[in-house]
Amino acid sequence: MRYLNVCFLGLAALTLASCSSSDDTTKLGNWVRRADYQGDARREAVSFVIGDTAYVGTGTSGVDGGTLLSSFYKYDPAKDNWTMIASLQDPNDASKSLARTGASAFAAAGKGYVATGSDADFKSLKDTWEYNPSTNSWSSKADFPGAARYFAVAFAVKDQGYLGTGYDGGNNMSDFFKFNPSTNSWTPITALKDKRRQAVAFVIKDSAYVVTGTGAGTVPTRMYVYDAANDVWKEKAKIENATDDSFDDDYSSISRYGGVAFVINNKAYVTTGSSSATWEYEPVSDRWTEKTAFDGASRTSAVGFTVKNRGFVGTGYSSSTYLDDLFEFYPDQENDTND
Repeated sequence: MRYLNVCFLGLAALTLASCSSSDDTTKLGNWVRRADYQGDARREAVSFVIGDTAYVGTGTSGVDGGTLLSSFYKYDPAKDNWTMIASLQDPNDASKSLARTGASAFAAAGKGYVATGSDADFKSLKDTWEYNPSTNSWSSKADFPGAARYFAVAFAVKDQGYLGTGYDGGNNMSDFFKFNPSTNSWTPITALKDKRRQAVAFVIKDSAYVVTGTGAGTVPTRMYVYDAANDVWKEKAKIENATDDSFDDDYSSISRYGGVAFVINNKAYVTTGSSSATWEYEPVSDRWTEKTAFDGASRTSAVGFTVKNRGFVGTGYSSSTYLDDLFEFYPDQENDTND
């Protein structure tokens, strides 16, 4: 769905004024169009990064009113080129469909992992699959031990994968689990302090953050960072106007569901979803700075990833249109809409 900013002007106004929330004249950040995703346009796909390569796959296409996908492609940012790789497939049963939407993914110890999601029968999933880039093949791993779910978040810290939050078809979740690739085992960790789905997660210097999303009739404004050494979630500054100071007056536009996040130079960027506003997070000061809004088609359910300190956003869903485009973000440049 496309969201618009609207200004209300007094009847006596003689000149037009622009909305401050959509005025990017003083904001930095340049969005540059890159090579289109080579697979079917899709939403609710997953992405993970191994070395200098990003991998994007699964999700829902617009074929026949919504077809679930298992196809995967890899992206080389040096060549700005996509190449098809092995689809998500059970090596022991090629006839078994592993197509899914709303899954979660992470990369750890040189392998990619896809877990959870929803299948074509609207059944929530808890299986886990490992991608080996050396053999271009998938293999089954230990099932996710929590309730089957979709719209969860996942990330990796020090070659350990983490997956939590999400929606089981009736309830939002807050529980979290850790995956150890060397032992092929999941273990529970401390749950997030509130339940949510369609949130984002990002990692800066081995610290993982979870923010945004939607709750049960609520908009979560609490942000957390995970202390893996002590297995505890620590609360950071809320993404709302929570103080008497001016720095957080516009923080409410950080809130969203179905957005994406990526990291450049140890700063995180949150964009797209139910808001096209782009915000930069600086972890040392625990402050947010608004950047140029995403200038492609507004969208939800896209993917965001970082390769070699470069941030990208692609695919997604906009006003009933499934997307296959890709954009790169340069946070310190002035925006050029002709890029």
